[in-house]
Amino acid sequence: MPISDNNLIQGTIGNLYRIPDFKIGNYTFAQILDYLPGFGQDQNWNIVKLILVAVSVLLGILTAIVVIKTNRLTGIKVNLVKELLPPQPATSGLNARWDEIERHINSTREAEWKFAVIEADKLVDELLKGAGFPGDTMGDRLMNIQPGQLTTLQNLWEAHKIRNRLVHDVNYFLRYTEAKRAVGLYEKTLKELQAL
Repeated sequence: MPISDNNLIQGTIGNLYRIPDFKIGNYTFAQILDYLPGFGQDQNWNIVKLILVAVSVLLGILTAIVVIKTNRLTGIKVNLVKELLPPQPATSGLNARWDEIERHINSTREAEWKFAVIEADKLVDELLKGAGFPGDTMGDRLMNIQPGQLTTLQNLWEAHKIRNRLVHDVNYFLRYTEAKRAVGLYEKTLKELQAL
């Protein structure tokens, strides 16, 4: 194809769509077409290339639309799941933790009994804190509880003192009966708080 045919195609496209006036950076669309390899050499290839460019742009737009709609549907699905499935009760995790404490207290090793007492103390402390009893530590919370607010308060103090001996005296020997009693006292408080 002679050069004049190339100019004729560009001129026709330019006159139809005013493409030569369209600028990308410092270059017009017609100048960009001149840089494309093989553009302007064969009229059939020019049409095929333009069609492929248009199809590519269309596919890009469709892909963006699909991604946006998929994200929206995912958000809707998450919201529906939240609405349809009831939330798990807060005590389900608590029950699992208590089961673990019981496994440790029923062990034959002193280290596991100590772990059971310390974990039971943590569990009760979290519940007291969640129930709104003021204080920075478990001891502070226990001092701020009025005798009528918690009937197991004295038992809880006794269990907490055993826990403090364990934590502050690494050489403290914990007898099984003492550990079992402490965990039992924590359990009574959990039952009074209707957590178990």
